[in-house]
Amino acid sequence: MKIPDIVENAIELGMRCDVKTWLELKKILLLSLPSSERSLFSTRDPETKRHKLNKMELMIVDTYQKKTGTILEIPR
Repeated sequence: MKIPDIVENAIELGMRCDVKTWLELKKILLLSLPSSERSLFSTRDPETKRHKLNKMELMIVDTYQKKTGTILEIPR
């Protein structure tokens, strides 16, 4: 599965599940993707436990907003 496929999958699943936050969408995606694709997603910082989105994740959030009109809440 390529990154554009992951983005399309994210939009489809997010709309079906009516997600409002990035973390909700990310959890759903991680459960639906094979393990080889999960490595494309960022992990929390081990010390601060804060989430830091990588380029692919930012692209998913941006594309999701453009296609659905829903702004996903991103943890600070």
